[in-house]
Amino acid sequence: MSDQNPSQVAVIQSVRALLNSYSKSKLLTDITAKVEDVIQDEEEDFLLRISKLDQIMESNPEFEPLAELLFDLLMVHFLAAEEHMEDYFDSPEWNEIENKTLDRGSEMLNLFLYISEANETNVEISLDDFLNEFLLVGEDEFQEEYRIYESLIVNEELLDADLSEMKKVQSGIKADTGLQEYFIPLVLFFQLAEEVLTKTNLPEGLSAFETATLESMLAFSSAGIIDDKS
Repeated sequence: MSDQNPSQVAVIQSVRALLNSYSKSKLLTDITAKVEDVIQDEEEDFLLRISKLDQIMESNPEFEPLAELLFDLLMVHFLAAEEHMEDYFDSPEWNEIENKTLDRGSEMLNLFLYISEANETNVEISLDDFLNEFLLVGEDEFQEEYRIYESLIVNEELLDADLSEMKKVQSGIKADTGLQEYFIPLVLFFQLAEEVLTKTNLPEGLSAFETATLESMLAFSSAGIIDDKS
């Protein structure tokens, strides 16, 4: 991985944290290696890499709940490749990828891309920065983003909320936003980022999925920081 950029390194660390936090399966080492191989195989066609990743999940149904998060991480790794200059996103190849992956991934893709950008530009990660500077939820042309993330926008007390309060808000999130299952780990991530919580006082009662999602975000954030001294 020495020739990979910080965002790509962060993806691999995040994959490892996600899978290791989710399961203690005897096949974990093998599955992790297979997922990493697919994600890092930049010589392979991207759509074929998606198919291979899906096959790994289908062959290991215990891990299928993580399939869309792993797709997000595959996409982040792909987008971070140095050869993808701005004109690439007007290319027939990218148009085909967009058209064939419209229904793939989760809202965590935005979070991973935000962390990458914040680490690259040395911006302090915060919920306000994520919503207003990255997602631009206050702008008229980004009202779909406002609709999806409304539960984070209108509940200003979330950064001080405990798990029971988070669950109350979560129960009112519409399923079609795609945010409901990621809501609690997302809030906890920003609580940790803004030093409201520490890793030693995380709430008890998180599901395996929530714990794994949170651990993957934390691993991505810490691994993707650029060392200016290097």
